[in-house]
Amino acid sequence: MDAFATVADYVARCGPVEDGDESRVAALLEDASAYLRGAYLRHVGAWYLAGANQTFDENVKPVCVAMVARAVNAPGAMAGITQQSQAAGPYSSSVTFANPTGDLYLGRSDLKRLGLAGCRVRSIQAMTAADRKGEA
Repeated sequence: MDAFATVADYVARCGPVEDGDESRVAALLEDASAYLRGAYLRHVGAWYLAGANQTFDENVKPVCVAMVARAVNAPGAMAGITQQSQAAGPYSSSVTFANPTGDLYLGRSDLKRLGLAGCRVRSIQAMTAADRKGEA
């Protein structure tokens, strides 16, 4: 299946990709697209079809790029570290990393933007004795 966004879409929104990282960004865009299709299926209960949900269609590209940007911008040299503190004399510095492992994820605002947040209401038609007679 095709990715919802291209490396060119990523560059347009996030700036240039480091040399040699184009293939990584392209692979992450494909992974993020698969993640988004799964989120759509879980929420809607049907496979994604282009044009079936205008809100999703209009927002899926920037959300896909944002997912990848969060993963790409994770500090590589500090993989797995969630917080770092340094002190020298009376001065100290502390940093907390938002996505230290570089995971692809959808935040609540992403889900709202895609129209995949909130409650779902479904119903099932009740079966009656008359319906059972027609089953034979």
